[in-house]
Amino acid sequence: MSNKSTTNPLWGARFSQGAGAITQNYTSSVDVDKRLYKEDIAGSLAYALALKEAKVISAKDYLKISKGLKSILLEIESGKFEWKHELEDVHMNIESALFKKAGNAAKKLHTGRSRNDQISTDLRLHLDSTISEILTLINQAQKSIVKKAKKHAEDIMPGFTHMQIAQPITFGHHLMSWFEMLDRDFSRFSDSQKRMSVMPLGSAALAGSRFKVDRAMLAKRLNFKGISNNSIDAVSDRDFAMEFTANASILGVHLSRICEELVLWSSSQFNYVQLSDEFCTGSSIMPQKKNPDVAELIRGGSSKTIASLMGILSLMKNQPLAYNRDMQEDKSFIFDAADYCTTSLEIFSLMVTSINANTKKMRLDCNIGQITATDLADYLVEKDVPFRKAHEVVGRIVKHAESKGLQIFDLSTNELRKFSKVITDDVKIYLDPSQAVKARNLVGGTAPVQVKRQIERAVKILNKRK
Repeated sequence: MSNKSTTNPLWGARFSQGAGAITQNYTSSVDVDKRLYKEDIAGSLAYALALKEAKVISAKDYLKISKGLKSILLEIESGKFEWKHELEDVHMNIESALFKKAGNAAKKLHTGRSRNDQISTDLRLHLDSTISEILTLINQAQKSIVKKAKKHAEDIMPGFTHMQIAQPITFGHHLMSWFEMLDRDFSRFSDSQKRMSVMPLGSAALAGSRFKVDRAMLAKRLNFKGISNNSIDAVSDRDFAMEFTANASILGVHLSRICEELVLWSSSQFNYVQLSDEFCTGSSIMPQKKNPDVAELIRGGSSKTIASLMGILSLMKNQPLAYNRDMQEDKSFIFDAADYCTTSLEIFSLMVTSINANTKKMRLDCNIGQITATDLADYLVEKDVPFRKAHEVVGRIVKHAESKGLQIFDLSTNELRKFSKVITDDVKIYLDPSQAVKARNLVGGTAPVQVKRQIERAVKILNKRK
């Protein structure tokens, strides 16, 4: 392969020989970072104005730069812009194109600025926009969950621990657990968005700038809430990117866990839910199959967010301050995690809306698994039996019932009394799954009245975000 050398026209004066073609291809990041073009142009427009106001460039030069950058933006968005690998990245491609439009004025734009503070600014602007989109999508997913939970606030189903039937709950209660998971995601992304809103522009390569640019005004124009306090930290900091991918990985884990339940519940063994055909596919060989492929792909795709987090943590862990070229690799991790979040949340919300619950099967399964055994123990406690003793007694009752192929609520009062004389006919209400659900009437419990309060609280949260 040819490695013919050429010199980069924007920084190559110091070199007697340019990087070879192989090296240029290897070091080029434009295929990845060109998606930052909007942020790069927005940052350059604001910086050009700051240079003009600081009397570093003339008003005439500013107008040429501004007009040229806006023209480049239109070209990129229309698909007419030619991206060149030999110009390395999004910054150099745009600056080179600007020279053709604005002439020597374009050469003044980089005064007091480095690609080091430029890329950090671009990434923060991009992630701010991305997080806003993710927050909107989380909000929409939560609305879908709440709407479904309202419909099923009183429909009972088995609750599970260790994938074994545990206690009766309502389907609405289980759905609202999904809401809570996503609500923590919303909170994490919101918090990180605030922390990330610190403008590094003006830090230059690592030592700051000698030109009297008004950084506070520049930050205001770019919608940053603050400016960096240390130029070395500003250009080498990728905490905001690590935090973003951490948040994305937790969101990914949440979506994966929820989709795992949908995969299980839509199986013929459970038959608790049916998903709309638009979220399923068939088999190339088995005509009867209806596979929950979208849920499986969300579950599988979450691994990319975890990989992105591990990747960016590994990327940053050995880097001395300030900037190092290693950081060029951060964008693929960031973009992969962001793409998963936005695409998965959008289709997840639609899929939740499509859920058709088989409440008859859910209710039927509340008649197996000795599901009210804990309620029987609670009954004994209310009859002044110490809990550990009650636990032991119910354990023996369960063993007896199973030896006869029965559920504990199938046993007569007389049979139950053989294990504890405090048991009377009033025990029956404790053994009824529907009644047991109603009894869990503490805040956060599965009693329908509490589920409805959870839903009311959720609606208030969602309405405040409008």
